[in-house]
Amino acid sequence: MDPSLARAAAFVNHLLVNPALNNLNPLQKEEQILQFLKTNAQSLVPTLTSPQFFPGKPWNEILKLLYTALIQETDKVLKPQLEELIQQRISFSFISEIQPRRVPEENCRQKMLELCQRLLVKPEARKALAGPLTAIVSGFVGQYLEKAFKDRQYVHFELTKVQRLRLEIEDIRHMIHITLLLRPSIQLFTEGRGGTGESMETVLVQPQFAANALDSMKAQLQVLPPELLRGGLFSNVSFEEDKQIDATARIAAIFSSRAKNYKPISRLDRGANTPDRSWFSITRRNYKYYGFDIKMLDEFYKIASESGW
Repeated sequence: MDPSLARAAAFVNHLLVNPALNNLNPLQKEEQILQFLKTNAQSLVPTLTSPQFFPGKPWNEILKLLYTALIQETDKVLKPQLEELIQQRISFSFISEIQPRRVPEENCRQKMLELCQRLLVKPEARKALAGPLTAIVSGFVGQYLEKAFKDRQYVHFELTKVQRLRLEIEDIRHMIHITLLLRPSIQLFTEGRGGTGESMETVLVQPQFAANALDSMKAQLQVLPPELLRGGLFSNVSFEEDKQIDATARIAAIFSSRAKNYKPISRLDRGANTPDRSWFSITRRNYKYYGFDIKMLDEFYKIASESGW
């Protein structure tokens, strides 16, 4: 390894062992460290330009070294985690139920793995993967689906009567998890800013932009049903702009956003709102800005309130 990169890796690993990062997933840790480097640049320059680290190098060059090292260290944990999710924890068996032709599950898994590798290369797509990954690992979708199917109200109606899914609840959960993983692929069609990926937040795209991206994705991922690809890409479109967006895509959009900055808490202060209830309460007031389905937010808020989440 290049000596400068080795020193950068040592510094990054020192930051990664901070106990404050313990409950975060690899991409959340990466984002927190990038934010730390950006916020504390002025105070870090004297240390990082000293003989012990990178003497004589300008800050921009040091930052690029640290970012390269950070990606490498993150990927050591992240890539095996993604592989385990796709190979073992997410089922693709439902795909035979939503398309006439049968495709081996292994082919679907392989294409999803290849897509995730592509996402990790582009900073914007990499950053956009943090929310979906947290949503899947933290189990948001399953716990809310279980309550929604028990109540048989709006969410259940949209999934079973409007989207017409004839699937068991577990299969719908897996379908939404795959939709979540497909969601960041919209960033493969945007103009990247390059750099260290600390910049743009995920923004909504116009329906026509998503439709054009879908045409390209269909050609690249022929083993996956168009419905799945459409759900992933159109989860980045405002429901105000397109009322035909599938329920699975609307749910993926909501929980990707909910999970983006999610941090598990062990104890709630007396009298404080529970985390999910608080988040849904705030998000309901700004649903148009985020492009969410207000009726879904209302139902999830009710579930969170009743469940103490």
